[in-house]
Amino acid sequence: MSEEKESEWLNDCRNNLVASYLYHYRRNGYREVESLPVTSKEDDSVIFIGAAVSALKKDYILPQKIPDGGLVIAQPSVRTRNIKSMLDDNVQPKWGSFFTNIDTVCPYAQKEEAFNQVLDFFYNRARINPDDLVLRVRSQDEELFQLIKDRNCREVEVDANPEKYYRHTVGIDGIYGENFNFAVRHKYTRQYSDVGNFIIFRDKQSKKPLFIEVGFGDTVIIQAKYGLNHVMDCYPFARHPALDKNYKFKDCIITSQAMMREGLLPSSRDEQSKILYKYLRAVYYFAKQAQMKEQELAKILYQSEAKIFGDVRAEPKMMRLFAEKKNRIEELNNSTLMSLYKKGYNR
Repeated sequence: MSEEKESEWLNDCRNNLVASYLYHYRRNGYREVESLPVTSKEDDSVIFIGAAVSALKKDYILPQKIPDGGLVIAQPSVRTRNIKSMLDDNVQPKWGSFFTNIDTVCPYAQKEEAFNQVLDFFYNRARINPDDLVLRVRSQDEELFQLIKDRNCREVEVDANPEKYYRHTVGIDGIYGENFNFAVRHKYTRQYSDVGNFIIFRDKQSKKPLFIEVGFGDTVIIQAKYGLNHVMDCYPFARHPALDKNYKFKDCIITSQAMMREGLLPSSRDEQSKILYKYLRAVYYFAKQAQMKEQELAKILYQSEAKIFGDVRAEPKMMRLFAEKKNRIEELNNSTLMSLYKKGYNR
């Protein structure tokens, strides 16, 4: 199988994983909730929708209306920490900015059932060998620790991290989460990588349990299961020397497309628009580094968007922006590079 065909196959695997998760939980009585656009401002505690819980806060979590049986969602998500070092050639981010958060929430009373259901998903749907799934737990979180011991799970890692690793926030005052993490062993390196959490959310003052959340990232599961070098290898791109090992270039293309497909445009108007502009500037920067012709870049943007998102909406707007704002983008990028040089980042 060619590398290009393999990337398309891996993208199918990623989509099938998401579909399988939704099917598994619908079959177990969970109600599927429609996802939000990543640029939605329904959750004002975040700039972009970076986790499924943001899509569930307003209608279910805040009014305490999580239905019996639970909710399941596949939420496209953007986390933008990578953009801070995108033009720094010495920094290679481990994760991508864009992914799908497959997630469930259910009443606290379904704790044991929820744990059994997620193990069933990993073992029988995602086809992860029990020896390749480790649960990372804190022994002082007695309820979670007992839950794992009662199920007699094969691979358990206890107290290997500081307390904050086992804590979760949801962007709601007075609520915090106690969690254990799921990690999957990489097919080739045999190292474990975190892929998601099982969380009991509690009232901060009384410690009363409120609800359960179980959530994962699609790309991190696929990376470990199939032994990929990077999560961005989950996405299909045409072969090109400028892209093959430049994961930041791919990250910027996909994330920019995800934002612009929803109608967001770059500007200095608000934080969303400013961040999009930074991703687009990085796309331009990597294309220029590779001495890529305009037609080459347009073809890559068109093909990747069609394969990843199913149709093309962002590419014409991106190319038009590069043509109209070329001088300003180069000016801003040069300013960023000079700042990095002065700080000693780009040597």
